[in-house]
Amino acid sequence: MAKKKKTYNFWPFFLLVILPLAAIGLSSLAIVKGVCGYVTTSHYFRIRELRVEGLNDQRYLASIRDDVVGSNIFRVDAADLASRIKRRFPNFYSVSVSRILPSQLLIVARERLPVAWVKGDPSYLLDANGVIVGVSHGPAPSLPLLTGVAGPAGSLKTGSPYPSRGLHKPLLLAKIIKMHSSRIRHSISGAPVEVESINAADPNELSFDLAPDHIEVKVGDRNFDSRIALLPAILKTISEDRGRIKYIDLRPREPVVATKDSKK
Repeated sequence: MAKKKKTYNFWPFFLLVILPLAAIGLSSLAIVKGVCGYVTTSHYFRIRELRVEGLNDQRYLASIRDDVVGSNIFRVDAADLASRIKRRFPNFYSVSVSRILPSQLLIVARERLPVAWVKGDPSYLLDANGVIVGVSHGPAPSLPLLTGVAGPAGSLKTGSPYPSRGLHKPLLLAKIIKMHSSRIRHSISGAPVEVESINAADPNELSFDLAPDHIEVKVGDRNFDSRIALLPAILKTISEDRGRIKYIDLRPREPVVATKDSKK
């Protein structure tokens, strides 16, 4: 005689497991919706203070304050606001908008800073990545001039890359010079020393000119930080004879100082 197949009653499982889980899920959903509704409408989470770092345009900040102060902090589209600020200020390479509960909005903007400039009509100020951060029609900026760099075919806008190859090493050198500029400037008593120009014609044999005595400094194509760090001490030791100095070569392990009337 064939055995009868066992039959299972689904209803106890449904009543004891599925139905309670469904009830818990619906209750959780209702709680989440209730919490979301509360935090997005509560006066407790209205923006009362706008904190800003790195953005100094007061008129633009006033318009942002008018838009966000008094709004619910969770209803402000932080990504959209950051995107709007970057479009308005192409010089910013980074903009973040953060919520500080319960009632503060923090905007942090990081601006591209110029390290050198390229002469032309107009002249362009470049950051360390070769991005144009300013256009100058007036006097020469107080930054190193990049010589040996071809000018652009047409006018360029702030925030666009400068269309010239081989600028990576010269701009890195300009960035490091800027980091050491204060020590270089005050290395010789009596007359401030400035890096007037960087010869960028050959990125593998970089050099720069020191004003006011027009001393050439040969730096090569590597180890810029360690080499430039030696320069203030060298200038201090030759301060009394600086008018006789032809060039300083920082490429050898022992830097070389050559005078105009002798080989070294």
